[in-house]
Amino acid sequence: MTIEQETGRVAPVRRAVPKPGTRRPGVSHQTKPRPRPGTDGRRPAAARPGESAEPARRPAVRRPSAKRQRTPFVLLVVGLMCGGLVSLLLLTTMLGRDAITDAKLRDEIAAARQEKEALQKKYEEKMQPQNLARQAEAQGDHLDKTLGIWTTGEPSGQADPER
Repeated sequence: MTIEQETGRVAPVRRAVPKPGTRRPGVSHQTKPRPRPGTDGRRPAAARPGESAEPARRPAVRRPSAKRQRTPFVLLVVGLMCGGLVSLLLLTTMLGRDAITDAKLRDEIAAARQEKEALQKKYEEKMQPQNLARQAEAQGDHLDKTLGIWTTGEPSGQADPER
């Protein structure tokens, strides 16, 4: 017989314990359950005279409310919308100003073209042969029909006294 059989004690079985920080392959990591804040698993001590029965709790960590978390995002969206609106207003103002300038320039160009056409017509009328003949006769020139040229009436062989 063995000593274990005689005494009735059984030696504890030793399990292989891995080193801390190593994982066994194929085994998922399980986390330890965390106690709730303010409870440490013990029963509250009996209340002394003048003290409450509840243990003193640490102040809870305040998380920002959902309203506080949304505020920067809402301000960002509103700011972007306002910026877009101002940009759109400036763009339409500039386009409107350019349209007015464009209309004025087109009117000025049309007036200049009409003036040019009137001057061109007046010039063509003055350059007609009958008008040129009247102007020449008014200056003292006459048409020599034998030669077919305009002459001034002075002999052509003499020098011009004004020279």
